[in-house]
Amino acid sequence: MCISKIVNGLMKVFLLAGVLIIMCVVGPLYAQVEHNYKVDPQSTNCDSLNLATLPIIEAISIIEQSTFRFQQQFKISRTYGVMNARYFSCDGKFGYLIIKVDKEDYIYIDVPKPKWTSLISSADINGFYDMEIKGIYEVITENKN
Repeated sequence: MCISKIVNGLMKVFLLAGVLIIMCVVGPLYAQVEHNYKVDPQSTNCDSLNLATLPIIEAISIIEQSTFRFQQQFKISRTYGVMNARYFSCDGKFGYLIIKVDKEDYIYIDVPKPKWTSLISSADINGFYDMEIKGIYEVITENKN
């Protein structure tokens, strides 16, 4: 009786030790570190793009050929409204939003990353675009040369 209690106790200790080892090995693979210091663009060439005077096709080409720290995009199959959008950020805080609305491209400058995140998670992307982006941020369009 006494030996079975000891064996049972040892099994519990080994089981707990095994779980802790697995958590220590696998846990860091999924951890994300939040930094409390400023992180400048590293290995990027996007922090000094001069797009304001360029035709939109050239400005888009320069953005696409530059190196950014963060890039993300989405595409929606539709014939009107927001059709696709791409976000490019040097510092992970602000960036360029290239968005196609009604088959016309727009480049919005200095769009905060949380605004991009809200756009792509919005249930009404067209409504969000109209209320939260259009007319608020500096824009380059086909009509601006």
